[in-house]
Amino acid sequence: MYHRLELGAWRKVFAVPSCVAEDNHLKLASGAQLKVLLYMLANPDMGITGENIAAATGVEIHDVEDALLYWVNAGVLASDGNDYFPPERTGENAPGRAEQLPESVRPTMSTPEVRAALSKETHFPPKTIAGAVNSSDAVKYLFTTYEKLAGRPPRHAEQQTLMVLVEEIGLPCEVTMMLVEYCFKIDKATPAYMKAVARDWCDNGINDIPKAEERIKTLYSRHTSEDRLRRKFGIAGAFSAKQKQLIAEWTDMNIPEPLIDEAYDRMITNTGKVSLPYMDKILRKWLSEGITDPSQIPKKPVAPVGGQDTAPSYNIEEIEQLSYDLYKDLK
Repeated sequence: MYHRLELGAWRKVFAVPSCVAEDNHLKLASGAQLKVLLYMLANPDMGITGENIAAATGVEIHDVEDALLYWVNAGVLASDGNDYFPPERTGENAPGRAEQLPESVRPTMSTPEVRAALSKETHFPPKTIAGAVNSSDAVKYLFTTYEKLAGRPPRHAEQQTLMVLVEEIGLPCEVTMMLVEYCFKIDKATPAYMKAVARDWCDNGINDIPKAEERIKTLYSRHTSEDRLRRKFGIAGAFSAKQKQLIAEWTDMNIPEPLIDEAYDRMITNTGKVSLPYMDKILRKWLSEGITDPSQIPKKPVAPVGGQDTAPSYNIEEIEQLSYDLYKDLK
C-alpha cells in the first residue's frame, strides 16, 4: 500500500512574512502595495522589471516603485538599490516594533516649526505609522475616518500627511479630523491641500474644536466666493495667491455680492480686462463712503436745463478716472 498527496494548486506555494498580517499592514497597505509584494514573493530569484510587475499585477508603473519603497520602509524587504531580500533584523529591531514618536521630539505649534514641518519631505516608515495607529485610539479613529471619507484605505502619501499633522506639528486628532472632513467636502482632499489648510490653521492658532468650527465657516465662505467669481470671470484654473488673498479680504469684510458685481462691471468697462486690484480699489473707496449697495452709488449727473447751474458736488467721471489711474499704477 502506498499513499500519495496530490497538491494540485498547492504545488506551487510561497511564504509570506507573518508581520504583513500582524502589524496592521492589511489595513495600512494599499491593494497595489499588497499585489506587488505578493508578486515579488511568488517570483524570487528572477530579474523582474517594473514594467513586468505592472503588467502582471495591473498596478500602474509609477505605483510599483512606491509599493516597493513602502515594504522597504516597513522592514519587510531590504534593498541595495536593485535587488530585494529579507532584512536581517531580530528582537527589538524587528519590523513592526516601532514606537509612536515620543512627546519630547514633537515640536510645538509655533509657526517657524510648523512651516518647516509642512514644507519638508517627511517619510514616516510604515512600521512607525502602524505603531501610532496601534498605540493611540485617537490616531486609529483618524485613519478610520479618512478611510470612510475616501471609500478606501489612505494611500502611503496620505498616511504620511496625517502623521505630519498629528505627530510633527501636534495638531489634535479631533481638529485634524475636522480639517480632513472639510477638504473632502470641497473635493480637495490631497496631501498638498491638507497641508496648506493646516498651515493656515496653525498660523491662526486653530487648535481646538470651537476655533476649527469658526475657521471652517470662514473657509467655506471664501471657497464659495472664489467659485462664484471664477465662473463670473470665466477662469478655468485657480486664482493666484494674491487674487485669493483679495477675495478672502472681501469675504471677511462681508462685502455684498451685488456690490462686487458692480465693481466687476466697472472694471471691464474701464479696463477691458480682469484686474482684482482694480476692483479692490473701487470696493474699498465705496466702503469708505458708506456705500453697501449699488443703488447708493452716485449717478452720472444730467446736463443742466436752461443754463442753470445744478451740477452736484461730486463728479462720477473724476471718481472713475481716479480708479483708472490707480489701476495703471498697479500694472
